Amino acid sequence: MKKLLSAAILAGLAGNAFAGGQFGLPGIGAAELKKAAAADNTVMMPARVWRGEKANGKLEFGFISASERNAYIAKASLWVPESQLNTQALDFKTGPFPKMKYGVEEVVNCSYVPNAEAYDAGKANGTTPKFKCAGEDGKKFKVKYGENNREVTTEVAVTWILTAIGAYADRMYPTRLNCPDCPSDPFKNEADPGAWKNGQQIAIEDKIAERIESSDNSGIGFNEFYLIEDRAGAEALSGIAHFFGNTDNKAQNQALACAKKDMVAGADGKAKCLKPIAYMQDTGVTLGGRGLFHNSRINYDGWKGESVWLDPSKCVMRLHTAQTSTIKGTDPEGRDMHQIGEQARQMLVRRFSLLSREQLVDIFTAARASKHAPRHSAEDWADLFLDKVRQLRDPMGDGGTFACPYDIVPANSAGK
Repeated sequence: MKKLLSAAILAGLAGNAFAGGQFGLPGIGAAELKKAAAADNTVMMPARVWRGEKANGKLEFGFISASERNAYIAKASLWVPESQLNTQALDFKTGPFPKMKYGVEEVVNCSYVPNAEAYDAGKANGTTPKFKCAGEDGKKFKVKYGENNREVTTEVAVTWILTAIGAYADRMYPTRLNCPDCPSDPFKNEADPGAWKNGQQIAIEDKIAERIESSDNSGIGFNEFYLIEDRAGAEALSGIAHFFGNTDNKAQNQALACAKKDMVAGADGKAKCLKPIAYMQDTGVTLGGRGLFHNSRINYDGWKGESVWLDPSKCVMRLHTAQTSTIKGTDPEGRDMHQIGEQARQMLVRRFSLLSREQLVDIFTAARASKHAPRHSAEDWADLFLDKVRQLRDPMGDGGTFACPYDIVPANSAGK
C-alpha cells in the first residue's frame, strides 16, 4: 500500500511537470518515479504540490525537479546592469525604492493575523521575532520587530545599500506600528491580544520575487554558485557576503526566485520564469564581528575589528564560518570559496563607490544604527563603511598598483 501511494503521488507530481521551459527543462522521468516507488515509505504531501498552476487566479511556482532548479541557477541574474543604475539621484531620507509603500518612520495601522492562519506550520520559522499583519487595505505583510532586535537594523541598512548598488534585495521599510489586537510578543506567544506597544519601531518586509524551489525553504547555498554562468557576478555577490560579515549564509537565507513580471505560462499552462534571479534574502547577521557562533549584529567595534582581507595578496577575503555556513572550504569545482578575482573586486569597488558619504549617513540614520551599543553615530558608521571600501580598493594598503592573481577564479585553483 505504501509503495502504491508513493507511486500515485509521484505520478501526479510528474503529470504536473513543466515540460516546456525556456531552458528546455525536463520533468520528472520514469526512472525517478520507479526509484521513488520502490522505496518502502510513504511520501509526505508538501505544503505546496502544484507545479506552476494558478492558485486563487494567480500563476505561482510550486516545487520543481533538481535538474530544472539547476538550469535556473545557471541562468540566474545577480545584478542590475550598472547602466541602469541612478544611485546618485537616490534620496535615502525618504527611501531607495521608486514606489515607497511606507515612508520612513511612518505610523502604519494593521490588524493581527494569527500564526495558525499566517503560516502553514502554524508558526513563523527562524529565530528573529516576526509576525504577519493585515493593513487597512486588507493586504497582509510581514513585520520584524523588537526594540532590541538588531536584525531589524541590519536588514534595513544592508538591503538599502544592496538596492543602491544594483544587487537584488527584498524591500525593507523602517516604520512604526499600531496594532490594537496584536499580542505584546507574537513570535513568542499569543496569550495577551491587545497588549502590543503601539508606535514601536519595526521593519516591514516586502519580497521582490517568489522563490523557485525543489523542496520547502530550500533556498540556494553559496556552495552552489559554481553553477552560475555569470562567474564575475557570482564572485562579487559572495564578496558582498564577506564584506558585510554575513556568517549566517545557510542555503535558506539566499533565494533563487522569479519576479511576478517575469513569470509566464508555458504552452502547457504551467509557470516558467523568463529571468530567474538569485540574491541574499536574509541579511540579519551582518555589520558585526566574531561571536560565539555567528558574527554579532550591527556592532560598530566588532565590524571595525574585522579586516576585509584574510590574504590580500591572493584576494582571499575574511569571513568566519559556522556549522551551517555555505561559504567555507572549496566549492565542488575546487575553488577557494573565500577568493575572488579581479573582475569581481573591481565591480565591488565601482558599485560601492556610487554611494556618497551623505547617502550612507542617511541610510544608517533610517536604519537606526545609533540606537545599538556600542553607540556610534550614523556618520561614524558611514566612515567605517567607506574605510571598508578603501580596503577593497587598496588591498595591500600601500597605494600601489594592484590586481588579484586571477581575473576570474578558475576551477581547481584552491591552494595554488
